[in-house]
Amino acid sequence: MTVGLIVVNVMVFLMQLLDPRITYVYAAVPYEITGAELTPMARMWQFQVGARTEPVVHPWLTILTSMFLHGGYLHIIGNMWSLWIFGNNVEDALGHFRYLLLYLFWGVVAALSHILFNWGSPVPVVGASGAIAGVMGAYLLLFPHARIDCVLWFFIITFVEVPAIFFLVFWFVSQFLIYNPGVAYLAHIGGFVAGFLTVKLLGGPERLLYRRRWY
Repeated sequence: MTVGLIVVNVMVFLMQLLDPRITYVYAAVPYEITGAELTPMARMWQFQVGARTEPVVHPWLTILTSMFLHGGYLHIIGNMWSLWIFGNNVEDALGHFRYLLLYLFWGVVAALSHILFNWGSPVPVVGASGAIAGVMGAYLLLFPHARIDCVLWFFIITFVEVPAIFFLVFWFVSQFLIYNPGVAYLAHIGGFVAGFLTVKLLGGPERLLYRRRWY
């Protein structure tokens, strides 16, 4: 499923490059989903950037479709690299079908986390980041002591092997400290917490990893 999700995301991104209207149609726009009235300033922004003024498909459907859209090369490369690193082990622990369902569920929770605090925003939201943040939250609970390679940039690019718990906790905390108006940090936070809690409710590593060895 992890490989399949990567393939689907890449194929959709290639379609976006060929036809940018795909992004226009299937991105999630918070105010369309909530039915909120736009402020005059938001309407002015909407007019200036040429954003859509009414939904093309059902707004709630865009919560799912937006998960497979990306805003650029760095966006999709970073997301797919993270999914490749963390997804396969989480999939092995959860099982293929349950992993797919939870991946989509985490993506929905992530999108709603962003929408909850951006109720009347006309800014479109795209990306698999929220769902992948859920995978990372699940990985933290399941494999905290696994070691992963991190890229460090200090004049030259170097790879450093660190415990997963160190990297993932650092990443999660950084979502509260680093601000970029073009990044939906609340979606990352919501997805990560959803992934962690879901695996906890399913029994955590004690049930999903250790006990299954005997059956």
